[in-house]
Amino acid sequence: MKRLIIIVSILFCFMVVGSTCLYAQALKLGVFDIQKIMRESKTIAGYRQDLLKNIDLKKKPLQVKDEFVKALDEKLKKDGNTMSPADRRVLEEKLANEIKEIRRMKEDFDAEALKMDRELTQRIFLEIDTAIRKITAQEDYTIIFEKTAAGIVHFNSAVDITTKILAQLK
Repeated sequence: MKRLIIIVSILFCFMVVGSTCLYAQALKLGVFDIQKIMRESKTIAGYRQDLLKNIDLKKKPLQVKDEFVKALDEKLKKDGNTMSPADRRVLEEKLANEIKEIRRMKEDFDAEALKMDRELTQRIFLEIDTAIRKITAQEDYTIIFEKTAAGIVHFNSAVDITTKILAQLK
C-alpha cells in the first residue's frame, strides 16, 4: 500500500510539474508483464534450452564419478569381509577420497550452474531493456512500469506493451 501511494504521488508530480516542464506534451504511460515475457518469449525459451544443454554436458563427469563411487561402495560391501585388512583399508581410503572428490565436484558444478544462470538472466534482462528502449523511442512513452514491481493493482490494457516487447524479442 505504501508503494502504491509513492507511485501515485510520483505520477501526480509528473502530471503537475510535467505540464509546465514538458510544454503540454502528453504523458504516455506503458506497462509490461515480465512474467508473461519470460513464459512466452521463444528467444528466452531458446536461451533456457541452451543453458540446460550446457548444464547436462557439465553434469556428465559428475554422474560418471558418482557411478564409480557407488561401484566402489558395492565392492566394499560385497567383498569387504573376505578381503585382507590391508586391502580393505586401501579400498576404504580410496572410497573416502572419491567421496571427497565428488563433493568438491558437486560444489564446483553448483557454483558453475549458478554462474551460468546469472549470466543468462543478465543477458535476458539486457535484451528486454533494449526492446523497451526501442519501443519507448518509437512510440514516445514518458514512463514504462513493470506490472508487479511497480505495485500496479489495475491498469487499462491499452497501456500494456508486453506483446510489443515479445515481438521485439523474436
